[in-house]
Amino acid sequence: MSTSSVSWLPQGRALSDGDFSWRHRVVCVLLALHLPALVLVGVLTGESPLRSVVHVLPVAGLLAVALAPLGRRQQALASSIGLVLCSAVFVHLFPGDYEVQFHYFVVVAVIALYQDWPVYALAVGFAVLQNGLMEALSRQPHHGNPWAWALADGAFVLAESAVLVVFWHANEQSRADRDRLRRQLTEGQSSVQARLEETDRMRADLIATVSHEFRTPLTGIRGAALTLLKRGDRLDEQSRQRLLTAVLDQQERLSRLLENMLTAARATTPDADAVAEIDGVAAEVAMLAGANRPESPPVSVVVESGTVARIERQALHQVLANLLDNAQQHGSRGTVPILAGGHDDAGVWVTVSNEGRTLDIGTADRLFEPFTQVASGATRDAEGMGMGLYVVRRLVEVYGGSVDVRSEGGWVTVELRLQAAQPPVRATAMAG
Repeated sequence: MSTSSVSWLPQGRALSDGDFSWRHRVVCVLLALHLPALVLVGVLTGESPLRSVVHVLPVAGLLAVALAPLGRRQQALASSIGLVLCSAVFVHLFPGDYEVQFHYFVVVAVIALYQDWPVYALAVGFAVLQNGLMEALSRQPHHGNPWAWALADGAFVLAESAVLVVFWHANEQSRADRDRLRRQLTEGQSSVQARLEETDRMRADLIATVSHEFRTPLTGIRGAALTLLKRGDRLDEQSRQRLLTAVLDQQERLSRLLENMLTAARATTPDADAVAEIDGVAAEVAMLAGANRPESPPVSVVVESGTVARIERQALHQVLANLLDNAQQHGSRGTVPILAGGHDDAGVWVTVSNEGRTLDIGTADRLFEPFTQVASGATRDAEGMGMGLYVVRRLVEVYGGSVDVRSEGGWVTVELRLQAAQPPVRATAMAG
């Protein structure tokens, strides 16, 4: 329960069954103790024993009702009426002794255990009615207007009730604050625990992936180097070139893996003044993609001239390089990846599409998590650590953009949304 939801009027139903049980038991015990006390006081003040017993019969009846298997509010009202009736009997036994009126204040404090506004209203109303009737029926009234003084007595009881309600409300607010802080602490502990578990999972994935992805190219490099070292003089030129090319390919693979890992770790703060021309970077990346994979068809680039986005040029270069590398790896053999871009009212858009396997939405979204691939394990058909698309998302989101994946009609399209920017100002030479 939040602080703002604490009502200004106490509601007895807010008590648990256990709380109400022990509170009601205390009130009933005090009410039962009044029975012999009233009889004894009546006898000591000159009442006959029979008359004294008659005085307590209504109180005994209300005690029986309070102990009956009724609803909680009915039990609370019965015991509360019994206690305020005891106050009325004491006032009757000591007419004119207004010190006895303090019994009302003690009773109100006791019935406050129920934390229910009707019992306060009952105490106030009973005090007014009882004092007014006693003064009105008295043969020797102590005041000119008995009901005015009865209202004054009721006002004192009301004031005490109001003070008790204020204390109750402050206590409920403190309890609500404690509960809220406890919930926040529990949620924080759960969040920390979840993050620790996620960190442990990522660490395990990293160790497993690194041990596989780094060992494979290193093994290839070592094998080619040993072959060249021990048998290089017996190999023909074509074999030596093939081994050297294999070394360079594996070195490039290692460099790409390390670059993606370092970028993912450093991509936290964007350059506020960074801008990049999409068409120029796209043409450059497409050319490098063709050089790195000469066996693959060339990339088709369709980007509107003059399209400029708010992103650092090297970051855009790595984003497009990762997307094209992913398209060439996972696209159908012989198909041409398409790199397109332009701008609209929402900003700058860039898409990389390839024809290949169709992905469901859940799998497509999961590919942007670190160390995730469509096929995992030692039997997967493509190299990589599953960091390329994660780096794409990190870099794009750092610069205020978004990444979306669509898979339909046998085509997979990754769409980037970036903030539009003005073209960079180029210095021009002044004629002398």
